[in-house]
Amino acid sequence: MKFYKKKIIIIIDGTNHLYKSYFTFKKFKNKKGQPIGAIYGMLIMLRKIFSEYKPKKVIVVFDHKKKNFRKKIYKKYKSNRIKIPEDLKNQIKKIIKIIKYMGITVLKIPGIEADDIIGTVAKYQSKKEKKILILTNDKDMTQLINSKIHILNHQNKIITKQEVIQKFGVKPKLIKYLLAISGDQSDNIPGIPGIGIKTAQKILENFKSLKEIYKNLKKLSLLNIRNAKNLPQIFKKNKKIAFISYTLSKIKLNIEPSLLKKKFKLKKPIIQKILDQFKKNNFTSLIKSFKKKNWFD
Repeated sequence: MKFYKKKIIIIIDGTNHLYKSYFTFKKFKNKKGQPIGAIYGMLIMLRKIFSEYKPKKVIVVFDHKKKNFRKKIYKKYKSNRIKIPEDLKNQIKKIIKIIKYMGITVLKIPGIEADDIIGTVAKYQSKKEKKILILTNDKDMTQLINSKIHILNHQNKIITKQEVIQKFGVKPKLIKYLLAISGDQSDNIPGIPGIGIKTAQKILENFKSLKEIYKNLKKLSLLNIRNAKNLPQIFKKNKKIAFISYTLSKIKLNIEPSLLKKKFKLKKPIIQKILDQFKKNNFTSLIKSFKKKNWFD
């Protein structure tokens, strides 16, 4: 694909990949009996990225433990998520240390979710005629997709505008409204009670925003949807939670202006420190791979 033949910026949803790696390689331990699966999985992913895309800029973004604004406006936001396991928590500082030795930028900002950091950086960099590839499995992130921003999911599949339409029935820019109306169980976003994704899709074929829907409530009853006559009252009754759900679903694209000044260019990797960390964690296969072919060449 021509898109990927050009120099692109890779933005990695570190938190998303950390959990994926943790559960994939949960049984991995070093000789001291310390868990190393999450570290190993992240390194395997980074090796693949350098091998396939030869990026000049790579950014890994992590969530910060400090409460963010979404949690403040809706206490149940992501309350269904399991508490971070201790054996995963102990691996985070280690993987961040290795990533930095690789010369990769790591972003982790108090009170700001990884999604908003990724959204802000991706939007700004794409304005500068840059091509962006975001590594994540989070469906919220599909709202960022456009001609310059694509997503690579955990199944190694590239997600473009057409894939979003095919899977969710709406264009990327409408994903935030889709989730606001139908809710999102994975993030515990409530949505409007009784409105499923199929109904939400039908509504968004006719109205392109939540504000537009609420300006035309009576017209909802005219749609070719089962029990459409009840929609105006359902939406009217649940207006507050609908807009709260929208705020929870929408990725902010204007946080931390200082991010816009960063260059994100890869720094020279500290090879010996990387190998020392590999050795410390008994990553024998990664040591062989690294010595056979420097990942960053």
